[in-house]
Amino acid sequence: MSEMATTDPPRRTSFRTGRLLTADDLRVEQEYHRGMRYLHNRLHGHGVAEGLEVTVEQAGVSVSPGLAIDAHGRELVVTALRVVDATAVPALTDGPRDLVLTWAEVPRLTVPGPDGEEQCTGWDEEPQVTLVAPGHAAPEALLLARLARDSDGAISVDTSGRRPLGPAVGGPATSTVTARTRWRTRFGRLLTGATTHRGRPPLA
Repeated sequence: MSEMATTDPPRRTSFRTGRLLTADDLRVEQEYHRGMRYLHNRLHGHGVAEGLEVTVEQAGVSVSPGLAIDAHGRELVVTALRVVDATAVPALTDGPRDLVLTWAEVPRLTVPGPDGEEQCTGWDEEPQVTLVAPGHAAPEALLLARLARDSDGAISVDTSGRRPLGPAVGGPATSTVTARTRWRTRFGRLLTGATTHRGRPPLA
């Protein structure tokens, strides 16, 4: 499930002793928790929470590891440096290109199924970093930077259109520093194992 429609009631599996669980039962339970998490994330708005810095290097245009939330509330977790071929940025006369981040999942491993067809055993959520013409990105894509070449062929990086994590339009503004601080504090405590006296992760 890539997103959860707010018109659908939250639905989860009812467990009881002796019940035979099918793959569909487990899928419903997993989608319930994913959907509710996405809805919770949307309370915080969408945008870049941490990292995802764009730099131009000899190897190409690089995007650092980081975290973002898209408009559906889905987490966009980039765990390793991504590099986009610099030749994909067109000449000055062809206009700029937007470097965007989009949620995506890929099968982790495939095995033969009962009917002989290949079936995946799991999914890896690997956001895609792509270059598109301005105005042609998917609605849920997050803009990381606008790239353009100057008259000398050098690539410039414009991040003025980049959205920091914060409430949707109409809510109070959240600065990039505030958003990063909140997420760094929250995830930093979880990763270091800090807990409250009840053994629960503390809230930022």
